[in-house]
Amino acid sequence: MDAEEKIKRAVMAAGIFTPNAPINRKDLFAGRTEQVQSLLNAIFQRGQHAIIYGERGVGKTSLANIISDWMPTLEKYNYQIVKFNCAANSTFNAIWHGIMRELSVVQTATRPGFGATSDERKGVSLDDFLPENVSSEDVRFALQRVGSSTIIVIDEFDRVTDRSVSSLLADTIKSLSDHSVETTLVVIGVADSINDLIAEHQSIERAIIQIHMPRMSESELLQIIDTGMARVGMEIDVEARGRIAGLSQGLPFHTHALALYAVRAAIEDDRLRVEVRDVETAIRQAVNTAQQTIISAYQRAVSSPHQNLYKEVLLAAALATTDDLGFFAAGDLREPLSRLTDKKYGIDRFMKHLNEFCTEPRGHILMKTGQRRRFRFRFKDSMMEPYVIMKGIKEGLITEEQVLEIEARNTTA
Repeated sequence: MDAEEKIKRAVMAAGIFTPNAPINRKDLFAGRTEQVQSLLNAIFQRGQHAIIYGERGVGKTSLANIISDWMPTLEKYNYQIVKFNCAANSTFNAIWHGIMRELSVVQTATRPGFGATSDERKGVSLDDFLPENVSSEDVRFALQRVGSSTIIVIDEFDRVTDRSVSSLLADTIKSLSDHSVETTLVVIGVADSINDLIAEHQSIERAIIQIHMPRMSESELLQIIDTGMARVGMEIDVEARGRIAGLSQGLPFHTHALALYAVRAAIEDDRLRVEVRDVETAIRQAVNTAQQTIISAYQRAVSSPHQNLYKEVLLAAALATTDDLGFFAAGDLREPLSRLTDKKYGIDRFMKHLNEFCTEPRGHILMKTGQRRRFRFRFKDSMMEPYVIMKGIKEGLITEEQVLEIEARNTTA
């Protein structure tokens, strides 16, 4: 390949494997058939709304982004789609004023003067119908004025710190449903934020379809890789694609990142086929270019002036078998920890480390639930798990082969 072709292929790969941006095209979206169908069911049933929840990095926003691509009859039904991204300081007023600015309704007014023969039609922002301090009924009243069906996506709802917003949003869902307003709310967040929302109004459960976005299966991750490689015009070894999928821990973010860096490595080496050595390069690149918050949190969790097991215990936690919500028990660390250290450890030897990972000095890298002797743990940020594993590979604490072997055992357990 000459320099120009290398640049073209690298640019093409960057537009297809997008770790830092959600998917916004149906042809690049993989799997999630059940979740797509559930979302469409909510949209086409009057009085129904959807809540999409799951860990960070599993593709919740990507699912919402391609709603229109799954609706070939969108123009027939004359839908308007609006998306609002919440921030930590978002209030109920800010959310709805932001949404209504993006929606409009056509009003007809007779032109002034004698002998007027025509009317003037103009679009008016729905924000004009909202008072400064918004109530759930104000929202319902404004949305009833829209002359078309409306889909409103409220993303990153878990970032909102004001708990009163959950109560007001629950009231809004109930009001829209009770009055059969032709609007579908799609709220995206994590499980905890959704539990808070529903807790405010048990009665809204009948009005919402809860769509859980679990981590992706290996076959779905492989589909991402295969689809992307085909569009870039490249191939990938079976072993290389398996390693990318295995190291991703079910999170498409990391599949995109590793595939992108592996493709770049192959292109730089004048090859159109990605090999295992390119995946090894991609791992180093992924560790070096991880978000600074991830890097800082990891360093804070494992740093110590004395020799210790913090790195090994955290790596064992990243390799532990988990339930559907990402939780693991202390006992689940015994096998991966023994494989890392070639020693047998009892739970009492590393329980202290797990508890410390849940405290401020260690950055709350883990969260804990349950009762004494029955505690379960989970990474506070799911994006941390693959980073911990790739960091362990880079530092020689574990090999890729060992990681894939442990993953295979976890899958069959």
